[in-house]
Amino acid sequence: MAERNEREVLHHLIDICRDGERGYDAAADRVAAPDLKTLFAGLATERRQFAEALTPHLQRLGGSPDGGSNAAALHRGWMLMKEWLPGAHDHKFIAEAERGEQFALDAYEEALSGMLPPTVTSLVEAQREAIGRATEQVRTYDMGYTAS
Repeated sequence: MAERNEREVLHHLIDICRDGERGYDAAADRVAAPDLKTLFAGLATERRQFAEALTPHLQRLGGSPDGGSNAAALHRGWMLMKEWLPGAHDHKFIAEAERGEQFALDAYEEALSGMLPPTVTSLVEAQREAIGRATEQVRTYDMGYTAS
């Protein structure tokens, strides 16, 4: 991300948040465990709020958010396709959520170490911390799931 300007960095973070929102919404609709549905629905809401909080900063730089990335659309398609494969249904969504969380964490770390408007740094740091907590929630659920 070193070659990106401030607007591109914010746009990328918003895309990641929108992608996470859609992915968690799709997962919440398809998992069986009620507590996992609640977790995924809550994370979808959180990601929507993250994107909404970043959007005014992007707009001040002359940018406008779009609908997410093509890579995330493919990832969601893979998640839905896995739904039809035999095996532990909910566990597949948990594994995909863990992968998505790590991707988001990496993108936030990269944004914080690169080109980011100073007016948004504390917001991005707070969102990164929340994503870290969400990552731990998903991992904790996964450990409990595999222990059962």
